[in-house]
Amino acid sequence: MPTNVTSASGPLSRRSLLALPAAAAAATVAAPLLVPQSAAAAGSCAPRHLVDRSLAGPVGRACHYLDVVQDAYVKGGEPRLLQSYNNESELMTTAFVYDNALAALAYLANPTVANVRRARLIGDALLWIQDNDEKYTDGRVRQAYAAGPMLFYGGGPYFPGLKREDGKAAFLWPYGFGGSSTGDMAWVALALAQLYIDTRITKYLDGAVRLGHWIADRQSPYHYGGYHGGLQGDGETAQKWSSTEHNIDAYGLFALLAKLTKDRRWITRATEAGAFVRAMWNRTGGYYWTGTLGGVEGEDPNLVNTGNIPEDVQTWALLSVGERRHEGAVDWVLDNLSNTDGTVSGVTYSSQAKVLTGTVSGSTLPNNRNAVWLEGNGHTALALLKRDGRGDAARAKRLLVQTAVAQQDLGAGQTVGLTADADGGKLSNPGEGGTWTGTPLPARSGIVAATSAFDTGFAFGYFTRQHVGATSWFLMAAQNFNPYR
Repeated sequence: MPTNVTSASGPLSRRSLLALPAAAAAATVAAPLLVPQSAAAAGSCAPRHLVDRSLAGPVGRACHYLDVVQDAYVKGGEPRLLQSYNNESELMTTAFVYDNALAALAYLANPTVANVRRARLIGDALLWIQDNDEKYTDGRVRQAYAAGPMLFYGGGPYFPGLKREDGKAAFLWPYGFGGSSTGDMAWVALALAQLYIDTRITKYLDGAVRLGHWIADRQSPYHYGGYHGGLQGDGETAQKWSSTEHNIDAYGLFALLAKLTKDRRWITRATEAGAFVRAMWNRTGGYYWTGTLGGVEGEDPNLVNTGNIPEDVQTWALLSVGERRHEGAVDWVLDNLSNTDGTVSGVTYSSQAKVLTGTVSGSTLPNNRNAVWLEGNGHTALALLKRDGRGDAARAKRLLVQTAVAQQDLGAGQTVGLTADADGGKLSNPGEGGTWTGTPLPARSGIVAATSAFDTGFAFGYFTRQHVGATSWFLMAAQNFNPYR
């Protein structure tokens, strides 16, 4: 599961596993909701190979959103990361590496000269991060970095942007984002490997291989094997738990590296990850468990975590491992995680998100059990297109159209980029005299993370904020681009 975390009330760190019925799937959207695409809004993003022609406008505007966010603090040819959420998210300029890997992949879903150039800006930033950590030289990247200038809560520390004043990469340790999860490393490596495929520039493959070796060193010593969750925020302490999603990611990466490098050791490593994923299959329920225990003191990492069933492992397994005998997990998502929230239908994050009451973790907002997780719409649509059974293409298109409705209706008035702060336009807490308000994002462009605030059941939540990750999954799914292959 993605390692992003957002808070409605301030800084937050997380140390836990990142984990349509037919009537809902059949919901359609009137054509006027899919507003026409203008040439100005499309910029260089004019989409090709669309799942449905009605998505041309939404896809063009979504790609334009990525352009705007990428250029929010730096323009031209300087390598840089994209701020994951709008300024008002209270995470300020936080750029999660998972989201940035997705953004690079979304650009490569339509590899025009302009889009490959933008993907390379992200890839080059990630390679620079690999070489400029304050302590480690083993190829890792951290969970998140500063995309632009920000003054942290309480008057410090100050981050001028991706490059700290001492020349090192500005990872966001005050938020607790100093760790390196196996899933994040795999997604960054997948983005670099796909960049190599499109450019044949060897530095991208070299960066992917370094990250692959880092993951290969994270083998779990416990009963189910596979690769464990990575390293905690201190950069040293190994996670005891193992995630099904992380091993799905590792499998996809290792299989791709085997093809690109012709080194058969990657096949052995992929086999290890794949065996863990298969061991997490619940034959009775027709879905995958989230992984193993061990995230809480006293838990036994030799046992399966059965407390919460997430969406992404059900759909990503088909995209990465691709076993037809387990493709029914996609149906489990449609049957058990479908939601309708206002004008938008789709899927939610997990089984617990459907039943939790009270407020969202790290927030004072109530949990909305009917919320739709828009990133999950992208996952599920892409998995349906991959499976390509009877009615699957139509279901996928409906999910994508529902996401376009969210693009139209939600997230207005949000901003990104430099503020009116006299000291370099940095973001800082309004309660301490700063401001979060930057340049308004283009209308109907980015996809919000969720239709309403909701709790995932993994001690973090999602909110109605324009999100690079959700937007990138929409772009990939709408163009039927499988990032694992």
